[in-house]
Amino acid sequence: MTKTSKTDDEVVLAGGGRSLVTRRGDVVFRQGAPWSKTVLALLRHLEECGFAEAPRVIGTGFDAAGREMLSFIEGASIHPGPWDDAALPVIGDTLRRLHDAAASFTIPEDAVWRPWFGRTIGQPSVIGHCDTGAWNIMAEDRRPVGLIDWEVAGPVDPLVELAQAAWLNALLFDDDIAERQGLGSPEARARQVSMLLDGYGLAKAKRQGFVGLMIDFVVLNAANEAIECAVSPDMPAADAIAAITWRTRSAGWLVRHRAALEQVIER
Repeated sequence: MTKTSKTDDEVVLAGGGRSLVTRRGDVVFRQGAPWSKTVLALLRHLEECGFAEAPRVIGTGFDAAGREMLSFIEGASIHPGPWDDAALPVIGDTLRRLHDAAASFTIPEDAVWRPWFGRTIGQPSVIGHCDTGAWNIMAEDRRPVGLIDWEVAGPVDPLVELAQAAWLNALLFDDDIAERQGLGSPEARARQVSMLLDGYGLAKAKRQGFVGLMIDFVVLNAANEAIECAVSPDMPAADAIAAITWRTRSAGWLVRHRAALEQVIER
């Protein structure tokens, strides 16, 4: 997250999604939600397991106003620019260690997870972050060091988490964004996907069909964006249309370059 403005003695942070996120000193505050208690329990568990890339829960986890209280993770997001190749295996390794640490988490009987379309894909068998775009990855000297914004965390198929992370961090986007951001060729970006999967330790046999899974995820992501933004013919929705458009164009790019991507990622 980056600083944008101040409210009283708190700095408002950009990148909080649909809720206000502020910082005072080393403490980050976010408006509480029905899933906050469950996510905080997960974060406590990750700290106990030694997973250092997640924020720590401060005190009870809530302030007097019911806001979440988490530790601030130093670093900066490289978004919207590309990662260096060396960062992709680190992201994959981070997700592997997250899934391993979360495997021993005892899900509370009253657990509430934020609704997310990705949980309907595949077989949700691990607890993941579920929002691993570069905007939620803090970096120091362009090396990933932490994951922020855990509000979507919850059950997920590990391949779905990897498909999301690969799509968003190898920047498998259409030519307009590629030209604007100076991205590499489809083959170069496919190699970055392979680097991320190598970092995770995903066996070659399990990579068959991975490109198809990414396409499915991107299409469903675009559809979900339309649903969440409540887009309808009678409403002005320039921001929503832009959000849906880049996702839809990304899906088209993946389809057009599918053979080249499969040649690198699945062979």
